Amino acid sequence: MAIDDAIATTRWGLFVKRLLSRVELAVLAYYKRNPAERIGLRVVKEVYSGEAPSWAILFGRAQPILFSPGELLNLWQQVRILKDHGGAFAEVGAFKGDSAEVACRAKGNRQFYVFEAFAGLPSPSGMVDARFRKGLFASAEDQLRRRLSQYPNTTIVAGYFPETAACVFDEQFSYVHLDLDLYEPTLAALGFFYPRMLPGGRLIIHDYSQCEGVWQAVSEFVSDKPEGIEPMALTQGVITKLP
Repeated sequence: MAIDDAIATTRWGLFVKRLLSRVELAVLAYYKRNPAERIGLRVVKEVYSGEAPSWAILFGRAQPILFSPGELLNLWQQVRILKDHGGAFAEVGAFKGDSAEVACRAKGNRQFYVFEAFAGLPSPSGMVDARFRKGLFASAEDQLRRRLSQYPNTTIVAGYFPETAACVFDEQFSYVHLDLDLYEPTLAALGFFYPRMLPGGRLIIHDYSQCEGVWQAVSEFVSDKPEGIEPMALTQGVITKLP
């Protein structure tokens, strides 16, 4: 098992991930002096304050937050920049709602569609997704709805995307965050959202630099597009829609 797979799927790996996240939070707190970024960092810290304790993670009773603090701060910054850009916001692959809550804390009254299957990942389609298994990252619908219920204009859509996309067929978007892990769902989501992005809108893809199925889907998708993919910190990438 590769080290990144172990960190993502084993008890000791998840325990190490929690410890590394705490170190990263301390590093960000030291370096982030810009007042706007410090507001975002405070939001990220508040999200992390609800993380399960180390013993629960080590003994398999709970999972840590799977995003790094820097990745969540990146998302907060993108939402803050785009909140007055027009169009709706969307996230596909919300899991327990950490990234969705960070977006909610910065979006104001912007309409935000949060898509989550709740049954976990669909069946991987081949060797490119061999590190994953069907049902991984299953989550509780009632917990996500309760967590995001305090934020206005936030709509949770249950089921596998793009089968659930009918409710946003006529929307335009300025912020879309994809966290789908697998090749086929990522490619399908890119194909749906790209023509609906406003000029200057941003498609942010999680695990772009980590999951082979994701980077293969993105590379294939942008190969005939005028936009490229810009790597962000750690595992994220962003496509900014041109006019």
